[in-house]
Amino acid sequence: MEYTDFAKLERALNAGKIPGVMLWQGASAIDGTPVVLVANRFDGASGNDKTGAMVQTWILPDPRAAGIEVNGARPAKIMAWLKKTGARSICGDCPHAWQHNDATGEYEKGSCYVREYQAPAATLGGVHRGAYPVAGVDFPAEWIWRIGAGRNIRAGSYGDPAACPADVWRDFLAMASGRTGYTHMWKSAHAQARRNAWRMRDLLMASCDSVPEYRAAIDAGFRAFLVVPAGSIDTSARSLYSVGAHIDGAMICPASDEFEAFHGRKTECAKCGACSGAGGKGARMPSVFIPSHGATGGRVTGAECPAAARMIKRIQAGEFA
Repeated sequence: MEYTDFAKLERALNAGKIPGVMLWQGASAIDGTPVVLVANRFDGASGNDKTGAMVQTWILPDPRAAGIEVNGARPAKIMAWLKKTGARSICGDCPHAWQHNDATGEYEKGSCYVREYQAPAATLGGVHRGAYPVAGVDFPAEWIWRIGAGRNIRAGSYGDPAACPADVWRDFLAMASGRTGYTHMWKSAHAQARRNAWRMRDLLMASCDSVPEYRAAIDAGFRAFLVVPAGSIDTSARSLYSVGAHIDGAMICPASDEFEAFHGRKTECAKCGACSGAGGKGARMPSVFIPSHGATGGRVTGAECPAAARMIKRIQAGEFA
């Protein structure tokens, strides 16, 4: 599956003849275990009504190194790996990731809205089968920026982008027509992943789960994406800016149901561009907040994130990553 002609690779991607490309493979910045960065959905297909048609990117464990089983053309059997590792190599200390249950000795699903057994498992199965041409092996790594040029890209459809090198993301997003991306690693206890996140303040939103985190992220030079409790916004109120529905310096997500309830319309991530970090289309926009949503029905962990608490103290003390 070697490509020496960029036009041939691009045609194959656009036509869906190949599912996507592997942009990078190497040691996770979180724990050093082998991970991969895959981009797919170049043909415009998307099953996500909120994001719309965007190129999707997946930070996933290297299936062979992780011993993840794949049978034929079926999706990878990722659940056993998740229960054993909690997805730490790709999600780090994100408070919404899988949480360890001391009673069972296994990790259990947290409040993350991603259904790992669907698109992530299918993508991982393709990686295991060698369906994705690999940058630097099957095509020149110097083409990465060309592959992303003119496209709307979702950075981190699953997994945290900061688990991978910032320079790879910079190449891929350099000429993109639009982007959306988030990182919890800005407040992480994992130093290398945290440094990657801070290097991408212009590309990614800082994911925040409380108002103190939101304020700390803004102080650190990020634009922030704050998740507030489900049901905390009264959509029957006459104004969006009623008590409890307004966060200073932030706007409600224009792709949310709550926005539609107030304005009678909503958009999708591919058209909005607000969640593009401190640079790009969203540079002059407010930060963004949204009520908890997704596959877990707004379930929250109920505990303060220790990594976030430490990072907030560091920011307040003037110590920056």
